[in-house]
This record gives sequence, C-alpha cells and structure tokens, in this order.
Amino acid sequence: MDRLVIESILADVDEIYLSNDSEKPELNPSIILGFKAGNADQIINAFDALKSVTHEKNVELIICRTLVSGIYDLEIKTEALDEPVRILNKVISAELLAKIEDQLHQSKKIVLGTNVSEEENWIVVNQAQVKECAVKEN
Repeated sequence: MDRLVIESILADVDEIYLSNDSEKPELNPSIILGFKAGNADQIINAFDALKSVTHEKNVELIICRTLVSGIYDLEIKTEALDEPVRILNKVISAELLAKIEDQLHQSKKIVLGTNVSEEENWIVVNQAQVKECAVKEN
C-alpha cells in the first residue's frame, strides 16, 4: 500500500488518547488513534500496511505544534519510507499533551495503535517527541 494511501486513510482520526493497560505492560504506554467504526476495515488494512513497512525498522513519532493552539500534526518517520506518514491538524488537549510529554521524559519508547486494530498489529515507536515544526517565514 502506498504511503499517500495510508496517509489519506489515517487522516480520519477523530480522537487521540493515551492508554495504559495493566494486563499488558509491554503495551504501556500507548498512543491510540481513535476512529469511527464506519471504515474500520480500511483503517485496519492501512495500519497493517504501515506495520509491514516499519517491521524491524526504527520508527519515530513526532507530534508537531502548529501555529494554531491545540492543533497538532503527527509524523510517523522510518527509514523504510522516503517521506513520513503525516496526519495533519488533529486536536490534542493540553492535558493529554502534558501526559504524553511526561511519558516521553521517562522513556522515548512508546506504542502506537488504533482503537479498531488488534494490539499485536500496533507499532513500537523507538523514539517519540513533541516539538515545534511550524514553517518559519523569511
């Protein structure tokens, strides 16, 4: 599956949250991309394709601050792709962002998953960060 197809399918994220599963510590913490159930099959296929591409590769998740407060872009980078998978203009509450940043200070490793795919298909992110990515004008 092409990177742009994966991007367009994952663009339908309608919520982002942090999960801690007491029964599966290997999945802690997890950033979960929440989708409406309507196109779950497409989302599962796109996430599976992304996992296949990133298999045994370093994966980096960057949460980019934009020029609009509370709106962020997500970038999933790996050497297996020529460009990052970008999920643009998503709302992340200040409380959630603070929790994610606190977790990233403890460990740069985090798991990325969806609310519609099986946990074994989630992606281990080797490094994650929140940073300024806004384009600066000259």
